Amino acid sequence: MDNRIREIFSDNRLITKIQDKLPKLFHIAELESSRAGKVGMEVGSLRERILVALMVYKFGEENV
Repeated sequence: MDNRIREIFSDNRLITKIQDKLPKLFHIAELESSRAGKVGMEVGSLRERILVALMVYKFGEENV
């Protein structure tokens, strides 16, 4: 595994941020993709965009 990826799992400040914000962001994604009380299939795409944004934040756009 790349050392930069290991940083995500060893940086306690980043881990705390992820644990705090990721569930909230995923919940917002579910709310935005729900129709008639049911979560739509596009929730997966929204979750992927959230995770990619995390990677861009940590590693920079040119490295993602």
